Amino acid sequence: MPVVFKRPIGPVVSTITADQWLALPKSKRPSTVAFWKGEGLDGAPIVAILTGLVLKSSNRKTGEMAQSYIVRQDMSPMDASRLGLDVSVCGTCDLRQHLVAKILAETGERKAKCYVNVGWLTKMWTGWYTGQVVWMDPVEVGKLLAYLSLPLRQGAYGDPAAVPLSVWDAMDTVKGTSYSHQWKSIDIKKYAMASVKNLKEAQEAQSKGWRTYRVDVEQVGPQAGEIMCPAESKGVTCAACGLCNGTRGKSAKSIVIDPIGKFN
Repeated sequence: MPVVFKRPIGPVVSTITADQWLALPKSKRPSTVAFWKGEGLDGAPIVAILTGLVLKSSNRKTGEMAQSYIVRQDMSPMDASRLGLDVSVCGTCDLRQHLVAKILAETGERKAKCYVNVGWLTKMWTGWYTGQVVWMDPVEVGKLLAYLSLPLRQGAYGDPAAVPLSVWDAMDTVKGTSYSHQWKSIDIKKYAMASVKNLKEAQEAQSKGWRTYRVDVEQVGPQAGEIMCPAESKGVTCAACGLCNGTRGKSAKSIVIDPIGKFN
């Protein structure tokens, strides 16, 4: 059963501005802030949380980036994943872990699954739920990221399309990366790459004006207008590369990644 706390959803201990954050002693600055809450892709309550403002990400692929996580308000990410209620933040993505587990149990077929460790996210979610995470308005987050020159990874977990475009607009002060599986129904191509799993999907998304991030399950390699992910081909971090930035990269090519390894 999911963890249920008998208290109102969405506690916020205090609100902090970028200037107030900067005025604090470095040892007192919060590394994690909540910046938006509202209805998810299915109408359930969700919250967006930003990490990495002080304690830098240990993700060697991304490098130093502020990482945004989009999770259910009312249950831990682990419970939401296990019960299939992560549709609120992940939509219909077929890499969701409970779907992969169901296919394995029913057919014995092993499918690629989301690489995110939802167990680790439970600690972050619990901190927010129990009132230990401060609130920062998206405009203030944008100011702080710009001051810190810290790139933003939209949706380190959860689809950025679950958050209103106006929120990302307010935080659009630095370069960053973003990926969405909701490209058929929600227009967030300004920021996000369309996550696609074959050439047919890539062509469809590109015809609608999206740049794409294609997992090369067909093993055909980069096609016209595509390049291999520089993290794989050159060992460049996402923070240094910044190509997965939707149509902000107006002349940039779409990205292809080998299916062996991580999936976005």
